This record gives sequence, structure tokens and C-alpha cells, in this order.
Amino acid sequence: VTLERLNEGFTPRHCALSLVGEPIMYPEINALVDELHRRRISTFLVTNAQFPEKIKSLKPITQLYVSVDAGTKDSLKAIDRPLFGDFWERFIDQLRRNTFL
Repeated sequence: VTLERLNEGFTPRHCALSLVGEPIMYPEINALVDELHRRRISTFLVTNAQFPEKIKSLKPITQLYVSVDAGTKDSLKAIDRPLFGDFWERFIDQLRRNTFL
């Protein structure tokens, strides 16, 4: 490793916010995003679109990625084992709100 590359590694430019579970539920997510942007670090947040009210209250981020794990309600239920009975409706509603559909 060159010294230049080593030093570059200590200055991150991008941050993927994709925790085990749902990163949007982190209570300090907006403060974290603010701090990253203050340091000129881009933010890439991964969500499963199950918490539309949290996405709505999220401060602007560089990029929002909605994880689409399956193409049908039954397959999404089998793969993701969702917490909410209306998981499919939440998912579709979030896609529509963000003009993904």
C-alpha cells in the first residue's frame, strides 16, 4: 500500500447506511446524515420501504435505495418475513410516493 492510498483511506467520501434490519429506524439518523454531510461525505441509505413515515421525516440524503427482494406479495413475505400484516401495501405505497412506480 502506498502512503497516498493509506491516507486516502482515512478520508471517506461515501457512506452506505444499511444496518442489520432497517437503518431508517435509527433514532438519530437525521443527526448522522447531518454530520456526514458536514464532513462532505455522501449518504446512500438502503430501506425496505416498511416505514414510510420515517422516510418522509428523513432529511435529504444523497441517494435512497429501496431494497426490492421479491416481485410478488407471497414471495416477499417468504423472503423478508415482514413485521407488518400490510407489508405489501406499505411497500407499494412507498414506491408510489417516491415515484418509483
